[in-house]
Amino acid sequence: MNLAQMGINAITFDLDDTLWPCDPVISHAESVYIEWLSQICPAALEDNDAQALRAMRGAMLDSRPELATDVSEWRREATRQLLVQYGGDESRTEEGFRVFHQARQQVTFYDEVLGGLQDLSFHYRLGSITNGNADLAIIGVEHLFDSALYATLELPAKPAADIFLRACEELGASPQSVLHVGDNAYTDIEGARQVGCRTAWINRGGLVYPDDVAPADLNIESLTDLLALAPQIAR
Repeated sequence: MNLAQMGINAITFDLDDTLWPCDPVISHAESVYIEWLSQICPAALEDNDAQALRAMRGAMLDSRPELATDVSEWRREATRQLLVQYGGDESRTEEGFRVFHQARQQVTFYDEVLGGLQDLSFHYRLGSITNGNADLAIIGVEHLFDSALYATLELPAKPAADIFLRACEELGASPQSVLHVGDNAYTDIEGARQVGCRTAWINRGGLVYPDDVAPADLNIESLTDLLALAPQIAR
């Protein structure tokens, strides 16, 4: 079944591990952040390496579980607490977040992504829906998208329904005419399905789809596979 037969006129994309690999991006951004921390509050690193800092950040969710849906606020608060705990200057919290956030935008797209998005944007309205804090304007591809949403305290993370419905609204499309593409069966596929969107699971690593989630409408390995399902683009 191709996209025309499915009635698709808009496509939304997850970002991390869908358009670029996530782990190298976060690893680099955290190393840049730790270098900043070593200059601003070296006492915080006397007893904590990168793994310990991640564990401390994770432990925050026990008392502030709502932060799990807003990774930017989560990182801000983690920095603030570190500075307070180790005698740093709390007023530099936002600076610490900006250091991480800028480095976090240094992504390397999968090979076919930029050309694929360009081709798709000529024929479909495109949107992005992410639980992370990638900024398409800083990354330099905002012009390819008609909508760009990321989870916040006010707009809870996937698989919550509102963020998918907001994307459909901004794209001017009914959920039934929107295809959501993502790598996570739970947050992307199940989340999009619950509001009536069509779904495409992108599996770049030969993963096994979980048994406890209904299959996606489409299984693809790259945007090249998606382009092949668009009659006006397929060559």
